[in-house]
Parts: sequence; C-alpha cells; structure tokens
Amino acid sequence: MTEQAVTDSKVSGRLIGGGALLAIAMVVANAGNYILNLFLGRVLTPAEFSDANLIVTFLFSLTSIALCLQLVAARFIARADQLGFSGDSDLLARRLRLVALLAGVVTGAVLAIAAPFWSTIFHTASALPFVILGVGVPFWLVQAVGRGVMQARLMFAPLALSFVVEMVVRLGLGIALVTAGFGVDGATVALSVSFVVTCIVVLISSRSHSDTMGPGIDYAEVRAYAWLVSVLLLGQIIANNSDIFVAKAFFTPTDAGIYAAVALVGRAVFFLAWSVATVVFPVVARRHAAGVESSAVLRGGILAVLAIGVACTLGAFWIGGPALGIILGPAYSQLSVPLAAYAAMTTLFAVANLVASYRLSQSRVTESALLLGASVLQLILILIWHSDMATLIAMQFIAMSLLVVVLGVRAIALRLGNRQEEVA
Repeated sequence: MTEQAVTDSKVSGRLIGGGALLAIAMVVANAGNYILNLFLGRVLTPAEFSDANLIVTFLFSLTSIALCLQLVAARFIARADQLGFSGDSDLLARRLRLVALLAGVVTGAVLAIAAPFWSTIFHTASALPFVILGVGVPFWLVQAVGRGVMQARLMFAPLALSFVVEMVVRLGLGIALVTAGFGVDGATVALSVSFVVTCIVVLISSRSHSDTMGPGIDYAEVRAYAWLVSVLLLGQIIANNSDIFVAKAFFTPTDAGIYAAVALVGRAVFFLAWSVATVVFPVVARRHAAGVESSAVLRGGILAVLAIGVACTLGAFWIGGPALGIILGPAYSQLSVPLAAYAAMTTLFAVANLVASYRLSQSRVTESALLLGASVLQLILILIWHSDMATLIAMQFIAMSLLVVVLGVRAIALRLGNRQEEVA
C-alpha cells in the first residue's frame, strides 16, 4: 500500500469515527435543547412560550456572523495545516477571535439598546430578554471561531463536547430558573450563561501555538471568501427564521406558540443535518487544496441527511402529535401532520444546504446564490399567504422543492459538461 493510500485510509477512519461521534453529540445536544423547549411549553403559557422562542429565533438570525467566522476559520486553517503551515493558522485564529469579539460587542449593544423597539414590534411581555441575550452574544461569536479551528483540524471529540456542555448548562440552569419563577427572563439567562461556559471550554480545547510559518494567509482572500459565505448564511437565516417572525407578527399569541412548537421539529432536523455538513466541509476543503476529487464525500453526506430527514418525518407523523399532547397539553395533540410536513420540508432545505456548503468549500458560490434566491422566494410567499399554519408550511414547501429541483438540474448539467470536455 502506498504512503498516500495509508494516509487516505487514516483520514477516512478519522472522518468516519469523528463524524459518528459528532453526530451522536448533536443528537444528545438537540435532545437536551428539545427537552428544555418541551419543559418551557409545558410550564409557560403559549404566549410566554412564543416570547421565549422569539429570543432563540433572534439568536438564530445572527448566525450569519457566527457561522461565517466558523466556516472561514475551518476553510483557511484546514488549507494552511494541509500545506504544513500551522503557524499561519494560529495567527488567523487569533485575528478572527478579535473580529468576533468586536462584532459581538456591537451586535449585543444593538440588541440591548433597541430592546424596547423589539418588544413593541413583536408584542413581547418584556424588553429585558433582549438585553440579557445581548450580553451573551460576544461569547457566542468568539466560541464560533474556536469551533471552526476544531472543525478544520478534525478535532471532533472536543467539538462534540462543546455542544454537549452548552446543552447541559442551558438545560440545567434553564429548568432551575424557570421553576424558580423567572419565566422567559430565566430561560434567556440560561441561554447567555451557556455561551459563556462554552466559550471557555472551546478556548481551552482549541488553543495551540506553532512556529511553522509559511508565506502567510492572504487576508484579502479571507475577506472575499467571507462575503461568499455570507451569501449562503443569509439564505439559511431567511429560510430558517422568517416563518417564525411571520407567525409571531400575524398569528394570535396562542397560535404563534403552537406554530413555534411545530417549528422546533424542523430546527431539530436542520441542526442534526448540519452535523453532516460540519464533517464534510473541512474534508472537502483539504481535498480541494490537495487537488483530490471529493464527489463521493458529497454523495455520502446527502444519503446521511436523507436518512436523518426520513427518520424525523416518519417519527413526527406516527407519534409527534400524541407525544406533544402528553407533554405540552391537548392543544398540541393534533399536530402530527404539520409536524411531519415541516420535517419533510426542512429535509429538502438541509439537502440543498449541504450541496451549497460542499460547493462553497471549493470557493464556488452559485449554489449558495440559488439557495438565497429560494429563501427570498419563501419569504415573499409567506408574507403574501399566511392565513394559517398549513398555508405557511405549504409556501415553504413550494420554495424548497423548487430549490432542490434547480440544484439537481444544475448538477446534471455540470456533470454532462465535464463528460463532454473529457471526450473532447
């Protein structure tokens, strides 16, 4: 066996083992977060639960910053390490942490200062949760850089640990504070504290120092790539969160709370599928830097995402409604069909997101632009048609189905074009 074959075998083994560990950790973390949300749905009124879910949605709306930092760190650190210049990687990580801290302080200040405005627009009972969330945002962004470093270096064990630690702190403290009577404020405190603790864990786990310097990383290229990443992430934000904002703005507080419970299933599907993209992204970036073909990695990732989505959809259809009825109350017991429909719709989006992320790791942005276009289409559709939950989900299903079809047609066209070039 050649040296290259041995190396590829080791990387493949590390990828499979680490990917499985990360997937398990994501399942555990999402299960814990879901338990917390079920607890909140049981203890809080539907209107209060809608307020708590809105705070989380605000956080997810800022993921463009966090995931941009994480993906930029993952790509350029993976590439520099692959070329043997880990000192350049460490320097980039330090600079990205500084950028994250500054961005977090500014974003947190905007959240806190404008808290009364947000509270008025979205009909929340108090403005305080927005202030509490603003305090935690800087820590959240800094830990995103550390996760990008671990992702790039295939450090899946500490990366997995960071997700579990975040969940444990949020779940334990959230239940304690809400039980003590602090309501939505207590749940938001638990959210921000979990960011602080996770930030400390990630900084310790991802720190390294190397003197192996190369020609340096071109920061103009880093900035340009960050803009490319932002296209994908903006599409993610619109697709994942616009329906929550529309439901909160146009539904009654009770109906918005019920819709929030349904949307939790979709988020679980997406974040479980995101664990697949987290594994695929740095591997493809390394292979691309080494000039190695990686379409097999994408095919395996798509199969994994489909397996996750089908399992969640069937589970939601068979037991989703009755389970929510037992846990949250009779108002949630007839939700099996919308739960399954939402899970299926999110599966389509997760597949499209994986394809766009795969192409982005190769510095190709067309798929990300298509995803953004579909997300804007979704937003337009739900702003026009939002009479009830079924209509809201149907409009999203139309947009995501169209996206998957367009991506499939493009993939076939690219493959046929490559074959014609080979023949010529």
